Amino acid sequence: MILTLAERLYGYFAESYHRKWDKRGGWRAPVPVISVGNITVGGNGKTPFVIALLKLLEQHFPHLHERNRIAVLSRGYGRQSKELTIVEIDSHWEESGDEPLLIKRSCPKALIISNASRVESAKVAANEFGAKLIILDDGFQHRSLARDIDLVLLDSDFPFDNGHLLPAGRLRERPPAISRTSAVVSIGTGDAAKVVSEAYGKRLFHAEPLSLTESWTDRLVGPVFLLTGVARPERVRMFLEKVGIQMVGHRAFRDHHPFIESELGAVAEEARRSNAVAVMTTAKDNIRIRSWNGSLPLVEIPYELSILESDELISWIATFITL
Repeated sequence: MILTLAERLYGYFAESYHRKWDKRGGWRAPVPVISVGNITVGGNGKTPFVIALLKLLEQHFPHLHERNRIAVLSRGYGRQSKELTIVEIDSHWEESGDEPLLIKRSCPKALIISNASRVESAKVAANEFGAKLIILDDGFQHRSLARDIDLVLLDSDFPFDNGHLLPAGRLRERPPAISRTSAVVSIGTGDAAKVVSEAYGKRLFHAEPLSLTESWTDRLVGPVFLLTGVARPERVRMFLEKVGIQMVGHRAFRDHHPFIESELGAVAEEARRSNAVAVMTTAKDNIRIRSWNGSLPLVEIPYELSILESDELISWIATFITL
């Protein structure tokens, strides 16, 4: 009963918020803006997709491969600083946020800005750094900055999770919000997102995890212990199981959890008692691990997304914006 009332209240305020921005419109940046976002909270592969999109744009448009030509604007969830931060490769995640730092280390020439105000960040990116294209990270619900393209990522199996809004479910908005998108990106190998795209008449693209190389999996000559601090740890487990990694244990912390030495020590000891040969963690989690002193090696999962219709996506983007 309480969850139902809370869901209705959340829905009322969310709909009021979007009606306001539907009428008002956001601030228009002097350069094209591509928003990458979700209709559900966390765990849809948004950061790996932003990295894949960045690399694809740099590959197809040589001038965008130059330093600071593409800017990624992020809020930087979990960071302690409230100031606008230009993220560098050697930045600390508590200042930049773990996801912006992961993007910067994956795409060093991109300009990554962490800041709550996306409008302020866009002005800095275009006017002070000469950015020619802006990617608005997690931008679907952040309407203060206008965008030329709205890409929304959907889980290929459960695009709307359990169908309920927060806090009863994972939906940030009701499904009809899909009508506001430019295109849908299906993350995974299922077909449910295709049904959604057809229902709302939206272009559909697909992104799937890259297969791990045999040389990487062959290095793990035994079971592993999994350590995560992400929104949907079950996705990580499923991915490892799919590629044949045996797990003998798993410690799951909340998303963006700031690991401390005693917690990591406890994980290392639990892994040792479980007869694991290594502790595995995600790239995003590894950003937040300052040092690892466990007797077992800490291994980062090499997870990347591949955009299946990469050429078609680039051509489609070119119909909306000039780069």
